[in-house]
Formats: sequence, structure tokens, C-alpha cells
Amino acid sequence: MKRGIYILLIFLMLLSGCAKISEAERAKRAQEYYTQALRDYREGGYGDAAWNFNEALKYMDYLTPKQIENAKFLLAKSYYLDEDYVNAVVSLEDYVFYYPKLPRTEEAYYLLVDSYIKVAPDPYRDQEYTWKAIDKAKEFLSRFPKSKFAPKVQELITKAYRKIAKHDYYVAKFYEDYGYTYSAALRYREILINFAQYVSEPEIAYRYIRCLLLTDRQVELEKDKIRSLIEETEDRLSDAEDEEEKRAIRRRLSFLKKEIERWENIRRRAEDEAREAVAKYREVYGHTKYYRKLEKLLKEKGWKS
Repeated sequence: MKRGIYILLIFLMLLSGCAKISEAERAKRAQEYYTQALRDYREGGYGDAAWNFNEALKYMDYLTPKQIENAKFLLAKSYYLDEDYVNAVVSLEDYVFYYPKLPRTEEAYYLLVDSYIKVAPDPYRDQEYTWKAIDKAKEFLSRFPKSKFAPKVQELITKAYRKIAKHDYYVAKFYEDYGYTYSAALRYREILINFAQYVSEPEIAYRYIRCLLLTDRQVELEKDKIRSLIEETEDRLSDAEDEEEKRAIRRRLSFLKKEIERWENIRRRAEDEAREAVAKYREVYGHTKYYRKLEKLLKEKGWKS
């Protein structure tokens, strides 16, 4: 009997917990969460502030338009100040979308750009979010060219481009270290074209020329791979059972032999490009330590500097 009463009490408690919250209770909760969030924010408890602002916004029908705008802005800023940059990006994007013309929108844009940069991984990895930061920064400068945050946003653009330049440098250096010297040279050349002001230009120009001079390393790697494929294809040709299959294999052999020729042409073009670049290097950068390294490499190759 007692057990039945106990189960009934639990059932009634569950029912009361699932009961619909009254309008008055919703209004009360909205204001309590909002007030507590403001208190947490003022006291520097940004994680708690973010939680309470989120709770308050669940009852936004019972907040005034001004309270909703303030909650959305301070929610985003709480995430930012708490170094939760992923959630900061989401909340700041939401704020600038719904409030594109308010005075605080300019600060929200600045925080959004900075959050994108901080969300982006280190320069060794993909820089998609760094590019998004640059896009947002340019959007901001187009809309608010005279904003007090404009100089800070310009600094963030410079920071973002430096990060991307460093990423491209690491990619080029990876190719260089593993013998793919022509691919590295092309990557270094792109850095010089697009990001020269964000890197040590004399060093990148040196690495670009050095990799051109060592293009034969990659050419031999590529030719070795192609020769192996040619051998495999020739074996398939001897085992072919009908003329149609033989024709297909011969076409593949023809393509592979042309690839050998293509890499030989790349070697020659790289040498020509290197000769021209070496001639300009000393004129542009002077007799630097990098130029002396190039002179040494040229002597090893039997070239005149």
C-alpha cells in the first residue's frame, strides 16, 4: 500500500514538472535570467553571462526589443571575452545580420573579424577561416570606412595576410624538403606575387631561385615514376588479348612518353627562368647572404653568376 502511494506521489510530481509554464512564469524567468546575465557580465563571469543570456533569449517574447538587442550583443561579446571564439562567430554573425545599422554593429564586426582569425588553425593547416576574416574585414571597411574601429580592422587584415603567407611558405617548404623543387618554386613565386609585403622578400626570392636551380631533383622523381608506369603498361601490352585493348594501351604509352618530354621541357624552362631571376636578384636586393648562397650553388652547377 505504502509503495503504491509512493509511486503515485512520484507520478504526480512528474506531471507537475511537465505542466505547461504559465505566461507569468515565463515573463518572470526572462527577466531573472536577463538580470543575472547582466550581473555576471559586469562581474567578469563571461561564461555564466553567456549561459544566462542564452536562457533569457529562450523567452525573448517577454523581453523588450531593447533587451533582446542588448542580450544578443552581450551574449556574443561574452563568448568573445571568454575566448569561446567558435560560439562568438555564430553569435556575432547573428547580431550583424539582425542589427546591421546600430552603433554597436561596428564593434560587433571588429570582434567578428578577430574571432574568425582566432578560430582559424595555426599556419600549418587550412586557412579557410582566415580568408573569411579578410572577407568580413573588407565588408566592414566598405560599409564603415570612417569607423573608429577601421584602423583596428586594417591591422587584423595585415595579421590575416601574414598568417596566410606563412601557411603558403610552409607548404612551399614542405615541397622543397621532399624534393618537389619545381612545385616549391611555383609556390614561392606565388608568395612573391601576392604576399611580398608580409614576408622576408629577399629570403623568399632566394628560395624561389634555389628551387628553380634544383628543379632537376623533381624532374628525376617524376621521370622515375613515369618510367615505372611505362614498364607496367608495356607488360600489359604483351598480355593484351585483342586489338582494341592493345590500341588503348598504346595510347597510354604515348601519353606517358609525352609526360617524360613535358618534364624535360619544365627542366629547361626552369633553368632559363632561374638565369633571369639570378640576374635581377643582386640588382634588387644587393649582395646579401642569400645571394652568396646562390653564387655557391651556381658554381656547383658550373654556371657563371
